[in-house]
Amino acid sequence: MNKRVERSIPAAKARPANISFLVVVLIMALTRFGVALDINNGLAMYKTGNGPPVLLMPYPHASGGSSMSESVLANMLVALGRTVITFDPPGLYRSARQPRISMDEMLMCAEETLDRYGFTRRIDVMGHSMGGFCALAFAIERSERVKRLVLIGSTSGWPAVKKWGVHKHWKWWRDREYWQSRFWGTRIMLGLDNLAVHKRLDYIVDYASYVDKSLVAPLGVLPGDRKLPAPARTHWMSYLRKHRVDYRNSLPSITGPTLICAGRYDPQTPPAMNEELHRGIPDSCLVFFDSSGHSPFAEEPEKFSTILEDFLDG
Repeated sequence: MNKRVERSIPAAKARPANISFLVVVLIMALTRFGVALDINNGLAMYKTGNGPPVLLMPYPHASGGSSMSESVLANMLVALGRTVITFDPPGLYRSARQPRISMDEMLMCAEETLDRYGFTRRIDVMGHSMGGFCALAFAIERSERVKRLVLIGSTSGWPAVKKWGVHKHWKWWRDREYWQSRFWGTRIMLGLDNLAVHKRLDYIVDYASYVDKSLVAPLGVLPGDRKLPAPARTHWMSYLRKHRVDYRNSLPSITGPTLICAGRYDPQTPPAMNEELHRGIPDSCLVFFDSSGHSPFAEEPEKFSTILEDFLDG
């Protein structure tokens, strides 16, 4: 049965402590272990760290800024004594493979990566945001390969996004971002986007997703971005909408222990979305972080790391 934990994690009192903790994690990870990169038929795959393996699902869209192999989450796992396995989705970063933009593509790439590195037994699987959604799908569609599951600010599918997603965070009569998101999102859905549109939409969503606004990266739109195409994987949300991808009814099939981490002030995957996951997954534990938005590992890293380590060592 579900473990109704819903622990509220006290906020870190001083921002510099967060910065110093993340710096320590990064230095530990980079100085102890290198990153092994393999390219197989145009798919970039990574293995780093030394210890029990964790498949860290990358983001399936064009947001995130850099490869998951270089992320705070990857470095945190390495610092906790884990081996991180991940990949760049086709069409992103070091993956030159032609993208197909589908869940099947993501699951097949994950399997291909695990097979490449010889991981045939059940493995811990982890993901954040839409990477978490892909991790959830992997636990359902490839259940024989999953030992435990960690979901951070995730969702059950398109209906949940439509009902509770970030567009609900803004009010049409109050927030300029409401109309901006509608305008830029519609352009993306219709294929009338460019790199500048992609960056602007990413920025307003990112800005809303942090309690600590100092963590938000600058907008970074360049003069020529209007003439450049948006990344192909920008259309991930269009794929979800078109195919109504939904795993709500399959949540009870996840039988392994599952940790669900959620920011109390997450506009992308608010508490209701994470509570739906918790109700549906039998052996799940839901933990709320009281001073975080969409990325509790960035806003409350020490406490997130402690919760994660306790779960993975359990």
